[in-house]
Formats: sequence, C-alpha cells, structure tokens
Amino acid sequence: MAISNKFSGFLGGFTSNIGKLRKVAMDYFASEGIACEIKDGELIFQFGDSVYTLQLCAGDDYAECVIEYACDAEEYTSLDITDKIFIADKVNTDLYNHATVYAYNDSFKIDSTFYFTSKNMWNELFIKHFNELNESVRMVWEIICDKTTGKAEEEAEKPKKIGFCVPEENENVNGNNVAAVVKK
Repeated sequence: MAISNKFSGFLGGFTSNIGKLRKVAMDYFASEGIACEIKDGELIFQFGDSVYTLQLCAGDDYAECVIEYACDAEEYTSLDITDKIFIADKVNTDLYNHATVYAYNDSFKIDSTFYFTSKNMWNELFIKHFNELNESVRMVWEIICDKTTGKAEEEAEKPKKIGFCVPEENENVNGNNVAAVVKK
C-alpha cells in the first residue's frame, strides 16, 4: 500500500500542476516548430491551415487533455441540416478513432480527449489523438467540398422544367381542359 501512495503522490505532483502541464505542451510545440499561445487558459496552435485549441485540466491522480477543432465556415453554413447531420454521422461511424464530430446549425467541432499521468504518456497520446483528429478534420472537409461543389454543379446542370412558359389559366378546347401554350 505504501508503494502505491508514493507512486500516486509522485504522479500527483505533475498532473495536479497546471503550469507544468502547459510547459510540457509548449515545449513539445516548440520542438515541432509550431507556434503556440495561451489565451483564456487554452493553448491555441496552428497546424497547416487549421487552428486548434488544447485544454489541460489538472487532477490529483491523472490529468485530462482535450484537443479541439471548431469551424463556422460559409461552406458549412450553406449546407442543409440533413447534410450537416450526414457529415457528422459518416465521419463518426466510418473512422474508428477517438475524435468525435459535433454538427451544429451554424458550425461544427471535432474534439478528442485523453487522460495521462506522465510527460511521456502525454506525448504518445497527444500524437495519436491529434493524428486521429486531423484525419477527421480532413474527411469532414472532403465531404463539405463534395456537397458544396455537387450542389453548384446540380444547379448548373439542372434541366429546365417542362411547362415553364405555360400560364396558370387553362383553355377549354372542344370540351377538354387544355393548358394554353405561350410562345416566346
């Protein structure tokens, strides 16, 4: 019993100190050449063209890390609600990973959460969860692009409806009700 208390106390020193947790994350980003800043208690970093947030929550025996990507792009907001739900469902079911897509009316977010007890564990889990999250982001954007370009192409290729020149009044010819044709 004494060994587990010492072990728990040792880990608690790291996982309960938010300053140490942030320093580990900031040092990792610096070693990868990724600019990072702390704003409102969150670490904000840019990978490629995407901006991510990292939240670290201290605990006695373990700490929590939440990586999040949120977006309210015009391409997404222009989609129907059924398309938005389809995107979240498709990515969540097709990709077997820890990232979860949340679809809202005017935005979407993808997050991944893990718990850790040491610096090495944080590093390994961060890399795994971030790669999974990035894979989900890529898939969401592929589907959004397919949906938005597909709609534009559908509208351009949509055939004209038959009867677009026909007025609403009908003529009575030989006792039959026949629509009048208007020549243009």
